[in-house]
Amino acid sequence: MDIVAKLEASMHLPKPVRIHWTGCPNSCGQAQVADIGLMGGPAKLNGKAVEGVKIFLGGKIGENPDLANEIEAGVPCHEDHLLPKLQGLLIEHFGATPLEAATQ
Repeated sequence: MDIVAKLEASMHLPKPVRIHWTGCPNSCGQAQVADIGLMGGPAKLNGKAVEGVKIFLGGKIGENPDLANEIEAGVPCHEDHLLPKLQGLLIEHFGATPLEAATQ
């Protein structure tokens, strides 16, 4: 996926982050148990319907599982909207740093 490649190319993560993506209404991609979950849904961009996602944060698996909380809905999948949202979440919640800042 282009978004993931751009995240990896632009961010340093101190530990792995599980990002799950699903477009299935049955949540086959298990977005609710991911560190960051993306579930396909409607969005608007410039007043027009576009592909979008709901964003979930904080899902856990293992010994103390927990479902993620939906933090935002209707985020356009367009790179100009989704990429900065994901970069912000990675910085704020997972200690990521932009690569140019990580090498200084």
